[in-house]
Amino acid sequence: MKWYDRIIKVTNRREWEVKSKRQAAAGKGRMARGRKCKTGDFACLVSFLAPGVLPLVFCVLLFFYSAVAQAQHRISVSQAIATALKGNLQLDINQSEISRAGYAVKTANEIPKTGVFAENEDLRPSDSKGVLKIGVSQSIAWPGLYKARREYFNEQLKYYQLNTPALNAVIKKDVRTVYYELWYLQDKSQLFLQLDSIYSSLYKAAELRYKTGEAAGLDKIAADAKLKELRAMLEQNDKDMVVQQQQLMMLMNQDTLLLPVQQPLEKVDLLVAGADSLHPLLMLQQQQVAIAASGIAVQKNGNKPEFSGRFFTQRVWGAKDPYTGFSVTAAFPLFGNDAYKNKIKVANAEMDIQQKQLSYQTQQIQTQRQTALTEIEKSLAMLRFYDVTGLEQADAIIKAATLSYKAGEISFAELSQFLTQAIDTRRNYLDVLNKYNQSVIQFNYYNNN
Repeated sequence: MKWYDRIIKVTNRREWEVKSKRQAAAGKGRMARGRKCKTGDFACLVSFLAPGVLPLVFCVLLFFYSAVAQAQHRISVSQAIATALKGNLQLDINQSEISRAGYAVKTANEIPKTGVFAENEDLRPSDSKGVLKIGVSQSIAWPGLYKARREYFNEQLKYYQLNTPALNAVIKKDVRTVYYELWYLQDKSQLFLQLDSIYSSLYKAAELRYKTGEAAGLDKIAADAKLKELRAMLEQNDKDMVVQQQQLMMLMNQDTLLLPVQQPLEKVDLLVAGADSLHPLLMLQQQQVAIAASGIAVQKNGNKPEFSGRFFTQRVWGAKDPYTGFSVTAAFPLFGNDAYKNKIKVANAEMDIQQKQLSYQTQQIQTQRQTALTEIEKSLAMLRFYDVTGLEQADAIIKAATLSYKAGEISFAELSQFLTQAIDTRRNYLDVLNKYNQSVIQFNYYNNN
């Protein structure tokens, strides 16, 4: 028999006994109803208080709640991850960035525009016609610059390609974080619903005892206050669940509110380091270093000579004895040499920054992994207590308290106090289990799993 079933059964019996006494005292001359309540049958309890009405209301509410719960689809964590890895918009954005970077590589060999010129540089007083020349001109950069630019764009393309596994790792972590938080809130909601049934039963019992004069109104007030508090907490918990459902919808790129599997919250498996121990974020930062190094090569080749050439001929319009010729020019950085040197220094400084950023991220991931492991060990120590002792003690407290209340050895206030202690143990167990799971999720992520 479940712990909350036991409480409701005992409360049902006490309430039935009180009501029987009340009916006998009122001289109604009829025996108490002989219908026996099944274990945990709260509808049976309230039927004593308002026959034919409250059971109907309870059944309608139960049917409505079940219909709402079934209207929301349930999904496993593996299904949620698989859906997110296919539909998450971040992956679509990254794919577009890969396409853009691929097109950028094809622009590395860009040649400046070809010029068409017409000139007449041989005019003089004795010759007003001069020599009209029409031709084309073209300039090109140092050949090494094109190679350096192609390497630079290729390194950028590699960065976006490496960003795909990094995004996959983040999406998996985020989905697990949201899913297990939602699962924890679902179990918490079920606990609150069980408590609501228990305190509703206790409230009805206290109210009946108050009306028959067997107890003061304090028990009724205390039970009513606790019941209202539980319902407020249940409402808050439901809103927290909606927030997590919305986060899961965004990660999966879905428009349907989803729920986790209908079973008690489980521990997340603690995974060892993967075969590839280098975290995707560190691989990305290493690529940033490679991009900065290729940027240095671009700046160095930008300081090399540039070439240009011209070709003209008068044959295009059929001139007699036409002029034809060409010219070649090499441009050297004579006056802007300091500026070019400073550009190289800027590129070197950028590479130094990226290398230091890589060292910092390596240290940061190692620290976060160790922090998560410490949190796991802390939570695990508490979980061992609850698994070995805490939950059993909570059951023992409930059993002893209900027997004592049944025998009349303790009052309603004492029963409520013992129930609160046992229920807090179960709620704390859920909190610790959730904290453990979240720490394991973080550890697995930083451990490249």
